[in-house]
Amino acid sequence: MQVQHAISSNNWQAVGQYDGENGLNEKTLSALQKLSDKFASGTVDYESYQGSYEKALSLYCQPNNAYIYGVKRQPYPYACNRYSHGWAFYQDWLSGRHSQAASIF
Repeated sequence: MQVQHAISSNNWQAVGQYDGENGLNEKTLSALQKLSDKFASGTVDYESYQGSYEKALSLYCQPNNAYIYGVKRQPYPYACNRYSHGWAFYQDWLSGRHSQAASIF
């Protein structure tokens, strides 16, 4: 698993990037520390995690992606609600989810 390898390597930037690129909710320091205790040894670099998470999530949550995520029947990424365009993102995702194109997935 890609994330487990990043954690065991103490590569918190890669963990944040993975979470953001997949529209996952941001992990807390406490949650990351539990992962570190389980799979790695060392200190969590929360700043690296947050920086790469924010950058990756902002790309993932671009409004032009929402419709495609809906068509592909991907779960709605609630993490995208943090942006000012969150409601429009949701509406586009919903449109994709109910489109004729979504019926082929």
